[in-house]
Amino acid sequence: MLKKKHILMFLLLVVIFFIPNISNADEVEVTRDVYSNNGSMKFYFTGLSLDTTHEYEFGLGKTAASEIQNWHLITEYTETTATINITTTTSDLRNVINQVDTGYISIKDTSNDEIVLEPFAVDLKTPYLKLTNFTVIQNGKTFDNGDNNIQIALRCASNSQPFYQYEKITDQNIINKYKEIKENDGDIFELENMLSTTTPKSDWIRWDYWNGFDSFNGMNGFGHTENTISVPDTGLYYMWIYISGNNLKDMYGYILVDNLQPDVALESISLPKTANVALGSSLTLTPTFTPSTATNKIVTWSSSDESVATVDNAGRVTPKKVGSTIITVVSQDGNKRATCTVTVTSASNNNGNNNNNSGSGIINNDGKDDPTTAPGKLPQTGATIALAVTISVIVIAGIIALIRYSRFRDIK
Repeated sequence: MLKKKHILMFLLLVVIFFIPNISNADEVEVTRDVYSNNGSMKFYFTGLSLDTTHEYEFGLGKTAASEIQNWHLITEYTETTATINITTTTSDLRNVINQVDTGYISIKDTSNDEIVLEPFAVDLKTPYLKLTNFTVIQNGKTFDNGDNNIQIALRCASNSQPFYQYEKITDQNIINKYKEIKENDGDIFELENMLSTTTPKSDWIRWDYWNGFDSFNGMNGFGHTENTISVPDTGLYYMWIYISGNNLKDMYGYILVDNLQPDVALESISLPKTANVALGSSLTLTPTFTPSTATNKIVTWSSSDESVATVDNAGRVTPKKVGSTIITVVSQDGNKRATCTVTVTSASNNNGNNNNNSGSGIINNDGKDDPTTAPGKLPQTGATIALAVTISVIVIAGIIALIRYSRFRDIK
């Protein structure tokens, strides 16, 4: 009997170890909307279990262990969802938002005072592009000390000090998307998920002007970084903003500063006509753009025969076998292209002299040995299959042993 128990325990451990847990399909989830330059936000909960004949309230704490002192009525809910409005005009809610970036929402049933949602973590951080009343400022914009100012929610001259600095945006995808939105009078918040989330660590500059002295609400801070906005160079910039709070959490954000110049059209792309590369080596093709000041130099690469050689997004050609293939580079709009016929030779034919590549702007063979004879570990293949087979053998062997043991015991 003891042996049978050991076998059963072994099989149970195998199953527990190798079969993943199934997630709960009814798990509570939350999304949010943030009001621009207000600090207020709405949270949309799903996966709840509520009774529509009851009333429910919510509370917001700084930690999961915080005791909720003030409860607020929930007016929008169904059997499975609830909309919770966290407004900065409500003092206890504002105090939590002012202190922490992660808060905890609880929900209780007022009919029996029962907690139906234990403290649930929510994001209270103001999105970077929504920290101020501006999303984009044109370079050269002039501010004054009147109504024409940058406004900051929940901070003022009584409780904080503002700083700023510029960072040039070099990601061409962001720049192109910005231009598209600008041209079509679109929604600048379409850029949010593309923009930086890495705040500068130093080199902050204090604002030229900072005002507002509402010590009770602290919601009317206003001023300007410079009297006239002036970025260091042409292009699109982040104007990073850092608000250092007195007994309040620090806040970060940015305004985009537009100092883009008119686009310079791309007239042509060129590549060397031919190039050679030996097996075991590689080369990088460098396109020539005309004019060199063209605004958009984003290109895509392709190989006509990837069994001979492949090419990556940087123009790096990797040979696969002896032969020839045509490498093509195409502008982002698809209107300009160039080709190069690349011949792959055997490593034994590579004498370090590739005449076709001379002066062509190509980084050529690096003199490495043929990878087919290079020392090293063989690729590990079939690891997953081997593991599955091993597990199956163990389980089957255990079952057979259990059956045989049961038969021998019955014979006795």
